[in-house]
Amino acid sequence: MSEAVPDWKARPGGPEYEAVRARLVDAAESIVRDRGVRALRLDSVAEVAGLHRSSVYRYFGSKEELLTAVVARSSLQVRRKVVRKLGRDAPLERFLGEGLAMAIAEVATDPVHRSLLSPSASEALARAGGKALTSGLRPLVDPVFERAAEQGILREGVSPEDATWWLQIVAAGLARSPEIVPERAELVRLLELMLVPALLATDRRSRRDTGASS
Repeated sequence: MSEAVPDWKARPGGPEYEAVRARLVDAAESIVRDRGVRALRLDSVAEVAGLHRSSVYRYFGSKEELLTAVVARSSLQVRRKVVRKLGRDAPLERFLGEGLAMAIAEVATDPVHRSLLSPSASEALARAGGKALTSGLRPLVDPVFERAAEQGILREGVSPEDATWWLQIVAAGLARSPEIVPERAELVRLLELMLVPALLATDRRSRRDTGASS
């Protein structure tokens, strides 16, 4: 049973709800891009969005939730670039190797992600930023593993949820320390050598549509 939404919270579903949420995410993203994650405060978001501070809480329960929405949007933009480069029909192995390496490179140069990866003003902000980064990477990988599960090509005992969670951890770790494997070709080789067999059934790897979408 879903938890009842308090009367003071905005009700999801309508065009006005989505429009105001997008307005708040736009404002938060502009602050993070221009001034860094340290400057992100809910009163500043409200001011940039032209809304009262209380409006932010009607649509987002916390700064962490707002940060996650900002990172999720940025991650979707990264995924679109990867799909345009590789093509929608690229095999899943290529998305886990070349595609992930490309996504990590994009994340490393994106102002939003880069701000979250930089030293934070406080331990609390570092935790919030780290959680937002990990959660925000889900749009990069969820569609891939959902289709992999439909095709029956995940390794036995690996659920789509486990695969997504593991890839989030790998991607977030590599994005935080890109200097560990600075050469793109070497990173692709290692991902294909180590990550692909860990997640996909060796004898059933797909050469069909991965289900990634723009």
